[in-house]
Amino acid sequence: MYEDSEHAAIGRQVGRFIRLSERLFATLKWNDAGRGLERPAYVLLSRIAVDGPFRLSALAAEVSLDLSTVSRQVAALESAGLIGRAQDPSDKRASLVEVTDLGREVFAENRDRWLSIWRELLADWTPEQRAEFAALFTRLNESIAERLPQERDCR
Repeated sequence: MYEDSEHAAIGRQVGRFIRLSERLFATLKWNDAGRGLERPAYVLLSRIAVDGPFRLSALAAEVSLDLSTVSRQVAALESAGLIGRAQDPSDKRASLVEVTDLGREVFAENRDRWLSIWRELLADWTPEQRAEFAALFTRLNESIAERLPQERDCR
């Protein structure tokens, strides 16, 4: 039977948000913007640019994807000159992926485009509403992260 509680309503809206945000991202025609990135490339490049460098295994854990998928995407980013590899100072046998200067530029262009869309979507929200939503959405994400198994930090 269909449950009509605030928990069910939140679950439906989270599911709807995921579907709609995927569709929104797909309609942006990133390549029309110059040096646009597809969603998977943007997700990885953003993590590397903001929180990197990473070992591939740590990056895969960070974005919740399997290592083979991340390896293929990283190879494409590396071929495009957006990331490079460096020796891991803590383990000379391992390597880290890090953003290049070109990668920083491309990430900034794509991030700015993505943020401008959010500014448009939330233009009629008050600063207080945006701050409250950001705080509540952050709290939800932290609750989800706490529930997940902890990955070993391989950075």
